[in-house]
Amino acid sequence: MEVRDIFTMRKEGKTEEAYQAICEIYAHHHGPHTNLCMFWCSSDMFKKLAKEKNVKEMRRMLGQMVKIYPDIKDDRCEAARAISKAAVAMDREVKDFNLIYFLPWFNKLTDEDWKPYIVNNHQVPSLGQQEVNHLMKDIQTRDIDYINQITDLFRKAMQIAPNYKLNLRHYAQLHIMLGNSANALQTYKKLLSRYKDSYLYAELAELVADDTQKMALYCQAILHQPREEFTTKYHYKLGVLLRKHNLASRAAYEFNRCADIRKRHGLPLTPFMQRLLGQFNGITPVSESDQLALYQRSGAVVDALIKTQEK
Repeated sequence: MEVRDIFTMRKEGKTEEAYQAICEIYAHHHGPHTNLCMFWCSSDMFKKLAKEKNVKEMRRMLGQMVKIYPDIKDDRCEAARAISKAAVAMDREVKDFNLIYFLPWFNKLTDEDWKPYIVNNHQVPSLGQQEVNHLMKDIQTRDIDYINQITDLFRKAMQIAPNYKLNLRHYAQLHIMLGNSANALQTYKKLLSRYKDSYLYAELAELVADDTQKMALYCQAILHQPREEFTTKYHYKLGVLLRKHNLASRAAYEFNRCADIRKRHGLPLTPFMQRLLGQFNGITPVSESDQLALYQRSGAVVDALIKTQEK
């Protein structure tokens, strides 16, 4: 069997057969056509294994693609694109995957790779933007060396899509890390003038100094989070602020609500939370309708805060 026959098998969808055939040739011969076929058969196998969630073999195939890459011509950057897609797919499946290792391939992407596309009538971020999204994930936990390495790619993403939600969020997070809280504050206000994501309210709450604004933002975070199991930290933080301002009945509601949600979803109560609940044993919480009214009133406070950036 010749290499051209294996390329034909690929086109026919015979992924495993083609891969096994090229492995037999590649084991004793490395030439330009053999190397190229080995690369693309490995890429095909990676896609197949990704559908099966076979992470161990996915990692092996990606490793093969990386190893073979220097030995193939990639004038149109198609192989770099394949490695980039595979690396992002791995990052989805593997916690703490070393995605930054793949920066050399990310930097080879063409202008076409920075254009969003449509899948099932929904717009999907470009491959370049997906890479940036993954690299910037948990950016607040990264060190300065990591940030320096990805800055150029992030800058390109910002130039191409300056109003994209995740770019703005990551831009704000970078400013926080660099001590530019005023810039971060204005960026979050800009975000919340367009989007109503629960986490955006909560992240802005961490930046503002005024407790009334903090409480209002946590109220909005609770209102805009459709999954109650994700609201426990907001109920807790709101409760702490209410207790600080001697609003004990409202604080009791928040702490009880936090505990009830955790129990309902099988989440443990920490010893600290148990002691905290004990401190409010003799305090009658406000009614749910009363607290909901507080949440709804908080909208005006948040609207006023957001509009200050437009002046």
